[in-house]
Amino acid sequence: MSWNDNNGPWGSGENKSGNGKPNPENLWTQKNRKPESSPDGDFTPPDLEALIKKFNKWAEPFKPNGNSRFLILVLGALFAVWILSGVYQVSANEEGVVMRFGAFNRTEMPGLRYHIPYPVENVVLQVVTSQNEIPVGFRRSSRSNDNTITVPEESMMLTQDENVINVEFTVFWRVSDVSKFLFEVRAPENTIKMAAESVMREVIGQSKLQFALTDGRGQIADEARSRLQALMDEYNIGVVIPRINLQTVSVPDEVKAAFQDVVNARLDQERFQNQAAAHVNKVIPDAKGQAAQILQQAMAYRDQKIALAQGDADRFKEVLLAYNLSKDVTTKRLYLETMEEVLGKANKVVMDKSVGGGAIPFFPLRELTHSNNGDKQ
Repeated sequence: MSWNDNNGPWGSGENKSGNGKPNPENLWTQKNRKPESSPDGDFTPPDLEALIKKFNKWAEPFKPNGNSRFLILVLGALFAVWILSGVYQVSANEEGVVMRFGAFNRTEMPGLRYHIPYPVENVVLQVVTSQNEIPVGFRRSSRSNDNTITVPEESMMLTQDENVINVEFTVFWRVSDVSKFLFEVRAPENTIKMAAESVMREVIGQSKLQFALTDGRGQIADEARSRLQALMDEYNIGVVIPRINLQTVSVPDEVKAAFQDVVNARLDQERFQNQAAAHVNKVIPDAKGQAAQILQQAMAYRDQKIALAQGDADRFKEVLLAYNLSKDVTTKRLYLETMEEVLGKANKVVMDKSVGGGAIPFFPLRELTHSNNGDKQ
């Protein structure tokens, strides 16, 4: 429909000039009139209801089937979709960060949440409970996690005694403050990796080669974790470093054989020390047992001698008491007991003085005693 139609927004054709342009005295620009209903002659504004009716009549060809409600429904549906687009779900392991016009506004806990739809507000969902890891000095193969590829520019480090060593490790981290993690530092994961490599080089630079290869692995990992956490707190990055795992601590391939000999020698030293300790643990208890046995035997011998001496002394006291009571009897009894003890072991010859002559008769009592004993047997 052209603007020259009588049903245009400018009203009927009488309001147009001869060249098709709106008449200056149309509904929009007409001069003040003095209608009959306005005796005072003041300006009367256009009839808005009439203007709306004329606009709707002009727009009828552009409406589907002439129904104005369709456009309202479409606009209403679009508005409802826009409003509902602000509904979102925060998982149990996430936190929602709401940004209003690109600036941080608030954080939302897990559950069903709502924000003002884009472009007023938008939401970033960040995982905060799971533990992340960053490999330094190596990369895992895409096919299998067991196969790794060494990155020499990250793993080669210098020790305190100026030896080159290959260190591959993994940094484990998780988000503690999601707002700091997203807005305080640009590329936080890359920052963590670079800081971890720097800290590990510092720790290795203060350690000797032999210490790093053998007994110092756990101490080096703990020291690097502590320093990295302090550095992250200084950066205000909002992450926690639970641990650092040393994957590989080795020497370059060029000197690996020589260092393997050193390691083998250290293992042999430890094995010999363990064998010597086992021998000591066996010999010392045996020696202590023998010493205790000898000591007990000596104490038993001492107690025996003391008891015998005490018995002899008691017997002598009894003899002395009996002697004091009857000296003659006691003297004679002692004499007889002594003679019995002395002569009982000697060869005895009995002489008979009544027998005369040149021969000396005697009785070999020992031979007779032996002979009698033989006959009895």
